[in-house]
Amino acid sequence: MLIKKKTDITFILENFNSLAQWDAEGEKFYLVFNDRKRGGQWTFMSYAENRFSVHGLGDDYKDETEHFFEDHNEILSFLWENRAAFNAALKPTTMCS
Repeated sequence: MLIKKKTDITFILENFNSLAQWDAEGEKFYLVFNDRKRGGQWTFMSYAENRFSVHGLGDDYKDETEHFFEDHNEILSFLWENRAAFNAALKPTTMCS
């Protein structure tokens, strides 16, 4: 599922664990996508108890800590603002034969 309207984000958050990679060491699910504003990557993470966070990393920057979202509207705003890059990370890659 891709983010086409804001209501899609709630569905994605509810099903994030089936869309993301598992990090056993960090005990979290994560998805990496382009940070188009800063020219790097975002890592969007999901922890137990529906806690979500994000961390940015690029050639010229590295966020000091991951940012934990305080409320649902903050998550919605972040994902809506970055929906094109998030969607691109979700699209299956096609291989030419």
